[in-house]
Amino acid sequence: MGGIVVGVDGSADADAALRWSMAEAQRRTGPLVVLLAWDPRHCPPAVTGMANVADELGTAPDDHDTEAAAYRVLHTAIRRATDRQRPSAVVERVERGDAAQLLLTAAADKDMLVLGLHGANRKHRLLAGSVTDRCLQRAWVTTVVVRAGQSRPHGPVVVGVDGSVSSLQALRQAAAQARSRHATLRVVHAWMPIPLMSPGSFGGVDVTTFEKAASALLDDCLDQAHEDLAGLRGEPVLVEDAAAHALIQQSGDASLLVVGSRGHGGFTSLTLGSVSHQCVHHAACPVAVVRSGG
Repeated sequence: MGGIVVGVDGSADADAALRWSMAEAQRRTGPLVVLLAWDPRHCPPAVTGMANVADELGTAPDDHDTEAAAYRVLHTAIRRATDRQRPSAVVERVERGDAAQLLLTAAADKDMLVLGLHGANRKHRLLAGSVTDRCLQRAWVTTVVVRAGQSRPHGPVVVGVDGSVSSLQALRQAAAQARSRHATLRVVHAWMPIPLMSPGSFGGVDVTTFEKAASALLDDCLDQAHEDLAGLRGEPVLVEDAAAHALIQQSGDASLLVVGSRGHGGFTSLTLGSVSHQCVHHAACPVAVVRSGG
C-alpha cells in the first residue's frame, strides 16, 4: 500500500515529526496517516489535560471524554503543522491501546514510520521504555526519528556505509531521498586502524594499509549502488574515526542522516545496532533507520 505513518501525542518532538512527515508526503505517493494512541493507564498529558478542562462538572473524565480530547489534540497538532501554501491530505486516527504496538501495526504495510524522539509521557517512558525506542527495536519499515529544532530542509543527505547489507540498503534509500530533495548525497565510511577494544595493540600496524582497504570498501559500496546514484551530486567522505561519532559530526549541516539498522559486528539477534542508536539520540538532523529488507 505504501505511505507514511506518523505518531503524535502533543509533545514538541511529535509536532516536529508531523511537520517533517507532511513535507515528506509532498515528495512521494501514498497516504499520510496521523495516529494518536491513548490508554487510560498511560495517556498523553496533553490529552489528559484537555479532558480535564472539558469536564465542566469537575468529575473524573470517562473514556468518552478522553477520546474526544484525543481528537482535539490530534486536530490541533495537524493544524499547527499544516503549511497553508502546500496542504497535505491526511488520514486522522485516534486509537485506544499501547502506542508502540498500534504504531507498528499501522506501519506494517507502509513505507515509513515517523516519530518524535521524546514523547510527552515521561513517567511511562521511565517505566516501560520510550515508544520510539520500542518501535525502533521492532519495526520492519524505515523509521525516521525527529527532534524539535532540527529543521534544515536544504542540507545534504548523509548516509553511513560499511559494506553490510543494511548499509547498502541505506545507501539506496539515501540516494532516493537526495534525488527527491535535489540535494547532495554525502556517503561516509568511517574506519579505525585497530579495534577500539584492543588498546595498546597499535604497534606494528600499517595504517596506510587500513586506509587503502577502507577506501576500497567505500568505492565498492558506491559501485554496487551505481544505478541508484546516477545523476546525483555525490560527496564520498572517508574519515578515520569511530562510526557513530563520524556520522554525528557529519550531520551538523544535513537535512537527513540515513543509517542501516545494523552494520558489521555486534549480535545478529539484536535489531538495532549501537551506531544507529547513538545517531538517533545525538545527530543534529532527523535520522532514518533502514532495515536490510525494507
